[in-house]
Amino acid sequence: MSTKSDQTTNDPSKTLNDTVLHKDDLTEQAKNQFSYHNDIFRTLESYRQSILRNVYITDVGRNFSLSELHTLYTDCKRVLNYAAEHNEVFNQNLSHVGPLLICGLARTGTTLLYNLLACDPNCRAPLYTDMAIEIVPPIARSDWIGQKRRMDILNSSHPNNEQLSDLLTRIAACHAHFEIEEDCVILRQAGYFPMFVLLSDDEDSTPESWIRNEMKKDYAYDYHEVFLRMLNTVDMPKSHWLLKTPFHVFSLNKFLQHYLNALLIMTHRRLDEVLPSLCSLELVAADGYFDKTNSISRDRIIKRCCQFFDTEVECIMKFRTSENGVLDQCRPSNL
Repeated sequence: MSTKSDQTTNDPSKTLNDTVLHKDDLTEQAKNQFSYHNDIFRTLESYRQSILRNVYITDVGRNFSLSELHTLYTDCKRVLNYAAEHNEVFNQNLSHVGPLLICGLARTGTTLLYNLLACDPNCRAPLYTDMAIEIVPPIARSDWIGQKRRMDILNSSHPNNEQLSDLLTRIAACHAHFEIEEDCVILRQAGYFPMFVLLSDDEDSTPESWIRNEMKKDYAYDYHEVFLRMLNTVDMPKSHWLLKTPFHVFSLNKFLQHYLNALLIMTHRRLDEVLPSLCSLELVAADGYFDKTNSISRDRIIKRCCQFFDTEVECIMKFRTSENGVLDQCRPSNL
């Protein structure tokens, strides 16, 4: 993805609105080996069009979204190019145990549990710098020089725009940032982006219809496995991989198809506490995209957040009563 004048900067508020997707820097080898790149392209292009059509998004929010799409698609192409050129990504197997996946509803304590379990030196939880900063070539956690370089890049990329800086501070107050991060960062690069429903320009769009029509992205998990295998080549855990994102609840069967030895942990919290917490977080996040005084946007965000929550619960209940869900409940842990 690029702009006409290639003027993407570290300040998303200055990114041009004429961002255009392209496949020019995806190698022919990658195109042939990973045919699903076309699906990723079409999905991210549909996001771009929706962002441009949404009259409620502010200029800063629109440019921030386009800048994010630029980063996601660029990272995706880099990963596919790297995997196509390095056979070791597929020659080295993942651990015979796991991944261990924390996948309860959002706002149910998943982040706290994730960080506690990540203290086990025998497991490995992906770092944010593994998934979002100079992701190829992959580097080991013990590569202090490389890790510091990536952290310096991350710190230097913080937006200079005062409004965006304040927004990130308020989001961090609702959802703390840590060195390890959810693997939704990987899924987003492949267009698996459930919360995009908040930015959709479709007045009639609901999380129910959006998930049913848009979240059937098998290729997102094809990409996810390629990415995890890429990380595994430089720093394979002694025991198991540790992953976490509530977004997996929409496609747990697909996750288990890719990771046959996966173990699941579903956290729980009173639903009358979860829903207000989720709505509060999304309203804070939405401040970066919509005018605070626009009641239409606020009401629509709350409505969609509730619908999104209902769909999460429905997907979990369907999985728990499915064959995979029943088997998972009975499976002994050997971690």
